[in-house]
Amino acid sequence: MGGSNVKSNMEVDKLVDEVLLHPDFNLEDIKGFKAQRVANQINKNNESEGSIRDQFEEASVSIDVPLGCSATPSRTFQIPGLHFQRLTSLIHTAFAHPLAAHFHLSSYKLYHTSPANNKTQRVFSEVYDSDWAPNPPDDPHCKCEKVVAAMMFWSDSTHLANFRTAKLWLIYMFLGNLSKYIRAMPNSSACQHVAYIPSLPDSFQDELMKWHTQWSKPKHRQDVLAHCWHELMHAVWKLLLDDDFIHAYKYGMVIKCINVLLATIRDKGLCLCPQCLVTKPKLDLMGLVQDICSRVSNVRKYLFDKVVIAHWWIYTNGRGIKSVNVEALLKETSAVPTINAFVNRLGTEFELSRMMVPDFMHEFELGVWKALFTHLIRVLYAACPNGHLVTELDARISSQNFRIIFLAVDLAKILMQMPMMILQTRTEIQSRSMVTRFMKLQHAR
Repeated sequence: MGGSNVKSNMEVDKLVDEVLLHPDFNLEDIKGFKAQRVANQINKNNESEGSIRDQFEEASVSIDVPLGCSATPSRTFQIPGLHFQRLTSLIHTAFAHPLAAHFHLSSYKLYHTSPANNKTQRVFSEVYDSDWAPNPPDDPHCKCEKVVAAMMFWSDSTHLANFRTAKLWLIYMFLGNLSKYIRAMPNSSACQHVAYIPSLPDSFQDELMKWHTQWSKPKHRQDVLAHCWHELMHAVWKLLLDDDFIHAYKYGMVIKCINVLLATIRDKGLCLCPQCLVTKPKLDLMGLVQDICSRVSNVRKYLFDKVVIAHWWIYTNGRGIKSVNVEALLKETSAVPTINAFVNRLGTEFELSRMMVPDFMHEFELGVWKALFTHLIRVLYAACPNGHLVTELDARISSQNFRIIFLAVDLAKILMQMPMMILQTRTEIQSRSMVTRFMKLQHAR
C-alpha cells in the first residue's frame, strides 16, 4: 500500500490479491483485529525502548577563570547543558551490536609479495595491522579472551542550519577494530556519539564583563576566552574519563560480546604541530632528511610539571595567562596553562603525541585550499579549452550530491582529488592514442 491517506482502487486490489489471497496468509490470524489496539501497542513498545535522548546523561561542568590579580582569587563558573554517554557503556554497546561480527579481535602484520620480483614488503592499511595495535598481555588467572578496544575520537563543531547561527560541538567515537571501509559507510551505525559539548553561554560573558577588571582590553579578553575554551574541553574529558573507565583502562573489564582540543597546545604558537617541537623558522627544511631527523629527535612530550607550575602562577599568585612567568615556562613548546585531562586521569606516562593524528584541513588554511582548487580548474580548461573536462568534473560532483556550503573535511579531500584524477585519465587516454598512432605508422611502413 502506498503512503497516501487516500487509497486508489488499484491499491485495494493489490491488498486483496497479494496479501489476503496469498497462499501463505491465513485469515484466522486477523480475527478480532483492531487497528487502534495495534497502534497503541506499537506506541507502548516505542516508549519502552526510549528515545536516543534517554541514552544520554546531562550534567554541568565547572571551569576556573583567573582574574590576573593576586588580590582577587579565581572564580568558578558552572557551564550547563553537557549531554554525554559513559565510555564503558559505549564499549559494552559496541561489542554487543550485530556490527561486532565484523570486528578484528586480534592484531596482525600484513605483507604483500610482488609477483614481478618476489619482493615482500609490509603493508599498513588498518589500525589492527599496525604496530600501534599490540595484543593484550596474557593473564594465566583469567580464562576470558583478551581484546583491545581501539577507541578513536573526533571532535568537531558543525553548523545546524544554513541561515542561522545554530551549531553543535560534538565528540564522537569509532572503534579501530572495524575496517575503515565499513566505518566509511554512512548506514553502518559504526559512529558512536559520546558527548554534546555546550557553548559558553552569553550570560557567562556578561558576568565576566562585570567581574573581570581587564575585560575591556581586547587582547586580554581574547586570551581569557581562549583559556576558557581549553578549560571547558578538558573539564568535559575529565568527566568522561571517570573512575569506571580508568579501572577498565588499567585492568580491563569483562563484557559479553555478540552471540554470547585535546593536545593542549596553543594556536599560532612557535611549534608547528602537536607531535613534535619543530619550530616555524625550520619550516623551509620540510621534506629533507634533516627535517625528518629533527622530528624524530624532538618528539613532543607533555611537560606536566611546567604546566602545573604555570597553573600555580595563574590561580595562586594572580599572574596573567600570558604573563612573563607563564610564558617563560610554556612559550618555547607552544603549550597552554591547562592541565590535560588525559594525562591527569590516565597518568603522566600517557603519550599525547601518539594519540593525536594529522588533520588534512589543519595542514593549510581553507583559503589556500580554495586557491589550489581554483587553479586545478584552470588547468582543466587549459588541457581542454572547450570545457569538456570541467563539465566532467561538474558531473562527478553532482553525482555525489556534494554541496560546497559548509564543506566537510572528507569532502574537501575528495574534491581536491577529482581534477587530478580527470587529468590523469585524460593523460592515459592521450598516451594510448599516441601509442596507437605510432603502431599504425610502423605498420604502414
